Amino acid sequence: SAAHSAGKFQVFDFRSSIWLPYTFWAGVIGGTFLTTASHGTDQLIVQRLLAARGQKQSVTALLSSGIAILFQFALFLIVGVMLWAYYHQPSATFGRPDRIYPTFIVTRMPHGISGLLIAAILAAAMSNLSAALNSLSSSAIMDFYARLRPQSDEKTKMRLSRLATLAWALVLFGLALIALHKVGRVVEVGLQIASVTYGALLGVFLLGTLTRRANQTGAMVGMACGFSIELCLWLGTHVAWTWWVMIGTSVTFIVGWTTSLLLSSSANVRTDS
Repeated sequence: SAAHSAGKFQVFDFRSSIWLPYTFWAGVIGGTFLTTASHGTDQLIVQRLLAARGQKQSVTALLSSGIAILFQFALFLIVGVMLWAYYHQPSATFGRPDRIYPTFIVTRMPHGISGLLIAAILAAAMSNLSAALNSLSSSAIMDFYARLRPQSDEKTKMRLSRLATLAWALVLFGLALIALHKVGRVVEVGLQIASVTYGALLGVFLLGTLTRRANQTGAMVGMACGFSIELCLWLGTHVAWTWWVMIGTSVTFIVGWTTSLLLSSSANVRTDS
């Protein structure tokens, strides 16, 4: 009853403001773009879907992932409400909101169970991090280095992939420090970092899927503009992060399509002349 009186069980917020991250419209519109980008363009997900036996199994895995994520975030919210009801103190008492659950595990739970929970948290973090670093390293070597140096042998590629893994780990660590300084919540930090790049990725994907007028130069220009806009939204504005992917996707698609159209028109004029 205390949690209900404090508004902890309020599910929908119909305020129409781009400055608020957790409104109904941000969830429906912004969440649609974010989910489409994360489950349709992210190599971390795509490489797992490609490992399935066929299209039917991939579709089943994709839909199952959505259901699992729904229950996962519902569990997060329920645990948060239970911790609020248990401590009944503002999060500032613990320094940061992310310290509440670890504090409860260490100080209130039996030693055996607390050890299992800490091991489970570390194992989940390591598995997700290793998959992300593997995807980034693979993209850097196969999509860029291998195209520029097709004569390189496998030994060289393997050595460079390890260096790329280390470099990407440092980049992610730096981004996490910046985001934690701005936000302070681990879940929001991860989603914000992903949202900075997802808009450009989804925009290019839609550009190549929905229109045949797009060309490589237009797609690259659109992707650069979309990524730049998302960086500005992250570092220089107070626009809620749930809208970043939609804005970045729209900018990437419009700029990429327009640039491709102008370049095609210029090429046709030169050909006619």
